[in-house]
Amino acid sequence: MTTSKTNGKFQVKIVPTAQRDLRDAALYIAKDSPVNARKFVADIRARINNVLANSPNICLPPRAYPFLAEQGYLRFSVHTNYSALWIWNGQVIEIHRILHNKRNWTLIMGGPEETAEGENGNTILY
Repeated sequence: MTTSKTNGKFQVKIVPTAQRDLRDAALYIAKDSPVNARKFVADIRARINNVLANSPNICLPPRAYPFLAEQGYLRFSVHTNYSALWIWNGQVIEIHRILHNKRNWTLIMGGPEETAEGENGNTILY
């Protein structure tokens, strides 16, 4: 894959869904501490600009979600509990989602539903 760098960095675009994810997480954190919410957003933006933009090759597909890997998504840890899901769009790193690691990415990203049988024989969707 051929990519271009600008000033030693790859171009990064955060699409509206990822911007909403970041805003929603910050609003949740701000309920307890507006200062921590601002720091959270600043830390994520700095990590994207200082690490991902310079070294996208350190990212791997999300192992727990093979359907995302099949779509070309790569995972980048942007904060202790948050990851960015991104793809190459031509020569641009395009961040599609910024999600908490404990959320069900299958449901969020519209992946295949996995089922299991509950104690009473009912089907449980994960």
